[in-house]
Amino acid sequence: MNLQAFVKKQIGLINLERREEIEETRAFQENLPLKELQQKGVCLLKLHITSQFTGLYGRKLVVFEAPQTTNDGCLPTNSFSPGSIVGVSPSGGGDNSGASQLSGIVSRVTDKLITVAFDADEDVVSLDDSLTYRLTILANDVTYRRIKQALSNLESHQPGPAYHLIDVLFGESEPSANPTPPPCRSGGTEAVEKNGTELCYINEKLDESQREAVRFSLCQREVAVIHGPPGTGKTTTVIEVIQQAVKRKLKVLACAPSNVAVDNLVERLAVSKVKIIRLGHPARAHRGIQKYSLDAILSVSEATKIVQDVRRDIDKAQASIAKSRDKEERRKLRTESKHLRQELKQREAKAMREILTRADVVLGTTTSASREGPLSNLPKEHFDLVVIDECAQALEASCWIPLIHAAKCILAGDHQQLPATIKSDKAAKEGLEVSLMERILNLYGDSVMRMLTMQYRMNDDIMRWSSQQLYDGKLVSHDSVATHLLKDLDHVTETEDTSIPLLFVDTAGCDMQELDLPEEVSRGNEGEADLVAAHTERLISSGLRISEIAVISPYNLQVDLIRLRLSTKYPDLEIKSVDGFQGREKEAVLISLVRSNTKGEVGFLAENRRINVAITRARRHLAIFGDSETVSNHDFLKSLITYVNNNGEVRSVFHYQTEMNLANDAPRPDYLDFSQTKMHQKVTTSATNSSKSHHVRQKKSSYKNDIKNKQPVKNVAVKDQSIAKCSLGVQQGLTEKEIQTQVEEFVKDNSRMAMAFPTNLNSKERYLVHEIAEKLGLLHFSTGEENERHISISKKQSKENATSSVDDNELTQKKNKRKKGHLKSPEVKTVEEDVTEVICDKDPAPIEYEKADASSIRMCKYCKKEVDLGNLLLHELQCEKIYTRRLKDQDIKQSTKKKAKQNQKKVIEKTDEDDFDALIAAAIKGDNTCNFVKCKEKITIIGQMCMFCNRRYCLLHHMPEVHGCGDKAHARARNQLQREKVFRNGSGTKERKVDPARKEILQRKLDAKTAEMEASRKKKGPKK
Repeated sequence: MNLQAFVKKQIGLINLERREEIEETRAFQENLPLKELQQKGVCLLKLHITSQFTGLYGRKLVVFEAPQTTNDGCLPTNSFSPGSIVGVSPSGGGDNSGASQLSGIVSRVTDKLITVAFDADEDVVSLDDSLTYRLTILANDVTYRRIKQALSNLESHQPGPAYHLIDVLFGESEPSANPTPPPCRSGGTEAVEKNGTELCYINEKLDESQREAVRFSLCQREVAVIHGPPGTGKTTTVIEVIQQAVKRKLKVLACAPSNVAVDNLVERLAVSKVKIIRLGHPARAHRGIQKYSLDAILSVSEATKIVQDVRRDIDKAQASIAKSRDKEERRKLRTESKHLRQELKQREAKAMREILTRADVVLGTTTSASREGPLSNLPKEHFDLVVIDECAQALEASCWIPLIHAAKCILAGDHQQLPATIKSDKAAKEGLEVSLMERILNLYGDSVMRMLTMQYRMNDDIMRWSSQQLYDGKLVSHDSVATHLLKDLDHVTETEDTSIPLLFVDTAGCDMQELDLPEEVSRGNEGEADLVAAHTERLISSGLRISEIAVISPYNLQVDLIRLRLSTKYPDLEIKSVDGFQGREKEAVLISLVRSNTKGEVGFLAENRRINVAITRARRHLAIFGDSETVSNHDFLKSLITYVNNNGEVRSVFHYQTEMNLANDAPRPDYLDFSQTKMHQKVTTSATNSSKSHHVRQKKSSYKNDIKNKQPVKNVAVKDQSIAKCSLGVQQGLTEKEIQTQVEEFVKDNSRMAMAFPTNLNSKERYLVHEIAEKLGLLHFSTGEENERHISISKKQSKENATSSVDDNELTQKKNKRKKGHLKSPEVKTVEEDVTEVICDKDPAPIEYEKADASSIRMCKYCKKEVDLGNLLLHELQCEKIYTRRLKDQDIKQSTKKKAKQNQKKVIEKTDEDDFDALIAAAIKGDNTCNFVKCKEKITIIGQMCMFCNRRYCLLHHMPEVHGCGDKAHARARNQLQREKVFRNGSGTKERKVDPARKEILQRKLDAKTAEMEASRKKKGPKK
């Protein structure tokens, strides 16, 4: 394709992409009300102007703040960030279409303030400090404007620094090279080897492929491509090339498509003696490198003082314009302000030119390297070399913005990874996603490219598949990473999960079908999300840090499903889409493939580059979850499944059945089932309660200290003795045989009915305890969270063995006496007795083992129940909580009823006792008034009857939690959940978010249907 045809096609595709983005933004903003837009973070309402002043390049900066009455003056949660394009308009109208808005760029955002920069041609004077304004995020047109300008300059093909380079990149001329690198002009010496003059490398740790790429890049006259597969040190090689160029007195312009990639280059170059300047707004750069930004360097330059004086004069003139009411005076002040702005631009341009000229390397994004920005102050022939890192992830049209600055370019990246994100599917299919690097390799092949072959990230088993499929098997793992595993980390325990680098969990035939929701464009899989959560728990329990784990999936819906399961418990765990995790790495990476259907459709997974990115993010452990039958319908994915079968470990879903059952709906012994009691909201398991109780924590710590100091454990109950014994055994390192021996000893010991293992067991050891207990017919269950998680076992009740040293008749008489003989009638029941009855409805203490010794039985001082001595402390703590809470609630309820009766009595007393009609009227008035204390709202027409106390209340006080029936409402809700056997997060159904695009489609269908029905409706004839 020649130059003119290329430019014409690219402009058409860019316009198509631009229209798609504008349409998406418009549909999103116009079809939703302003308050909902603010909730989604794309709009801020009712903002006040606090100050206006002049900033860099003569732009007007306006600071907005939220009203002090809303959320302590803090801005609502929003998506505004430095660099966002925003529209500013008065808050008066309800229209959010964007008409009659001022357009600006966000320069700073804090919790309470947001600063917007306006160009000089914007009529900022029209902003009135007394009004309120709304800010709305708009589609970014700066990038597209600069890209189109760059394509127009390319089409003209005028003589300049890149004149010959353009011919080479479009195949009009062949690329050429020097036999040896250009000589070093800084006086450095070069070593001489067999192949001639060799470079004196600055980084002596470069491997052979990296050295060859550096040498090749310096020898090429027009273009060189550095192909860097994942983990091969591409950025390290690019930094060496830049330093070698600076050493030869070359001026370098280094660019990348994203601010993150640019910051990475700045951080690497900052440690050297190279003079660097970072283009762009300082707020867009990482905080640690903001001092290298152009703004920061300008602020300390000698010319800054003069510039600041001019700015102050402009601010004074602007303030005078706002105060003046004389038209002639205002005209003169505006003319003076205009001249001052021109002087300001000239002085700033001179200061920037001096600073940029002294720099060895200028860095910025591909779009910030435009001639419209600070680089317009430099001569056209200033730069000798343009370096574009991550070139394969940038639109080719955006690469032409910096390419016109120099006669030579070096492109670095990996075209086997994901390209730039493109919203228009049509534009992507017609060629917009083809990068400059990919096109040049198709044009010239390996003659302009050198590939890095030594990788420093992945275990060899993880790396080899992508090497064979996409990199011709050329990649070699460095010795430092070839065999490294999770268990090699000092803080990680060796388990079956930490001892393998490659794992595939097959869900085929396990009824884990993907979610096919008509309202959702994305896909999800609930079963795979559960498996990922279970495996994550295993890794964390083995000692792996949360910061060393990443969970990724190609589908955003699956990302949300996994976050529902893990983010609450582990808020710092990274759970992202594959596209959002490109360029990152973690010690362990878990991938959910999602797709599982009878048709064999793989959708997103058919993109080979997306799978390559996902697989190559892991360093020591890669776990893939998917349906082998579905994904094997795609050849590329089938090769992955075959490779894992031959080189890794393949597991069935049933391998995780124990963890999934224990986490969700595993049955528990009766004495740990609090779900039926009034305590359910406060207590979940005994282990959780013990961790929250100061007394129990203190008691446990004393046991641990006794064990550590090898002192005999004294005054320990039956259950606590089990903990102490297990702790002693585990510190020596428990094996399966030792666990088997301990459990068998527990079974033979008739004096022990329960045994709790310590919290320092890992997941594998807990799994062994579960298996052994299941074989021996014991009850087994895990309780607690994170570091407090432990496993307990207990013996089942047996009627044949029901012998006790305590007289059965005596125990029976005590129970019958407490149940029948000493309780008052409900009408005259005291608060204390009512609380006792509530606690005794379902005893939270363990069951009374009939084999237990009478000396180990104690009576709870609150609920008067016999409780095993080992559980007495925990039982009394819980009873005390309920007792105190119920006393307080009963006091409130009785005082409420008492006041209500007193009020009604007062009303009746005011009437004459002999006047029967007045008494009836007073009674009717009481029934027609809200029964809540001090509420006089009429409920004759609108009122609600409480199903628990049979009283009528107004709409403000009818909720049971408001007027004192909250406990009864909670108990009824719990009973209903237990009957239905449906438990969800928060005991309710999560509100599903409606996709804005889908909402717009449905609205269009509704409008079309409405129009169709209106057209078919017969009109009424004229009245006769």
